[in-house]
Amino acid sequence: MRIFFLLLIFSLNAYSQKEKIDNILSLDTYGLRLEVKNFFIKNHRFKIHEIKPYYKLNNKIKLGIGFCFLNDKTFFLNNHSISVNAMNFFGSYNWTLSKLISGETTLDFGLGRIKSFSFNQPVKGAYSFFEPAIILNYNGFNFFSLGLGSGFRLTNKDNAIITDNWSLPTIILRFSLKFSEIHNHFFHPTNTSLYLIND
Repeated sequence: MRIFFLLLIFSLNAYSQKEKIDNILSLDTYGLRLEVKNFFIKNHRFKIHEIKPYYKLNNKIKLGIGFCFLNDKTFFLNNHSISVNAMNFFGSYNWTLSKLISGETTLDFGLGRIKSFSFNQPVKGAYSFFEPAIILNYNGFNFFSLGLGSGFRLTNKDNAIITDNWSLPTIILRFSLKFSEIHNHFFHPTNTSLYLIND
């Protein structure tokens, strides 16, 4: 009898662990965002590009880690060419406004390097930022969604590299891939929203 109960407990525990693993590995819980954050210094437009894979804890909260960079050799500020590379960590809270529109508040934090090129002599320094933002997402496409928003990027950098103030408002453009829809379209067509009458 004890052996039976032990086997039953083991089976239930194994099933529970399998459900947890299946949930972690589910394509519904993962996504990828590509963002461009624009801001202006002395009438020059910066475009910081961000690649941001994320994990969805639930329908409201997402967490992720990504990479952001500014690497335009043709961009000059005070006769210097500027580049930025940083790792960023982020979290977001999502809410529904309508069937196709959702709102999202995000918090980004990043650490990396800023580099200045003057007469082909690179000078490197520390770079970090913290950026709260609000973004509106349009979810009317099957395989991706589009977002538009604004934030404020609080920046700490090595002033020996560049003295201009980089704590500025940003204009955010977002492109997000829907992994679950793409997977279902090719491997489980009946589960994709393309084939759901009321979607």
